[in-house]
Amino acid sequence: MEHRTIRVVLADDHTMFRQGLKEMLSTDEYIKVIGEAENGAEAVELARETLPDVVVLDVEMPVMGAREAMDRLLRLSPPPRIVVVTMHDDPRLVRELLGRGASAYLVKSASLEELLTAVHAAAESPADPRDENVVMVVPREAFERAEKATEEGISARELEILLLVARGLSNRQIAHTLRLAEATVKRHLANLYPKMGVGSRGEATRKALSEGWISARDVTRTGEQR
Repeated sequence: MEHRTIRVVLADDHTMFRQGLKEMLSTDEYIKVIGEAENGAEAVELARETLPDVVVLDVEMPVMGAREAMDRLLRLSPPPRIVVVTMHDDPRLVRELLGRGASAYLVKSASLEELLTAVHAAAESPADPRDENVVMVVPREAFERAEKATEEGISARELEILLLVARGLSNRQIAHTLRLAEATVKRHLANLYPKMGVGSRGEATRKALSEGWISARDVTRTGEQR
């Protein structure tokens, strides 16, 4: 079977992560990274110049976010396939970006094999992907738990903080882990407790476990951060 080279543009504002992606993709002889962009605007311009098969696009970027960049990329002729990468497995975000035309959705904790699978599958997908053609590399159990929490009005960030609370981290440790200000963590918890109907970290953990928003396995394993 003859394989064609998949030409890829990487768009992420974190240089180290972008370089890591490039090195991972270089392990596949049929994938070639032809350009790198630090923001959405650069990604659109680079794609217009090079016409890649696939653009690997970070959700949160300066200058132009993923949503606007994706809309512009998909108006190119021919349009590249879009692989969205993100820290978060927020179900609403997944549905929104796939609905906008992304061919794959990948969390940043994904393995090398999952990354390569997503790029290959995206390259082979239709220009207008339907649900059955979308590749979603998000741990299924984590996605289902996040969806339950979302239905109760818990945001992806609040769920992330709640998990670290359940692991016994202090506000300062959570802030360091998530690269937030400690005051921001406190504000999230102050908003979260009333939503959950609890008044303490222990009560929040027990309710999150009983509602299935997090699992005992989540609590005991080391979190994978960006």
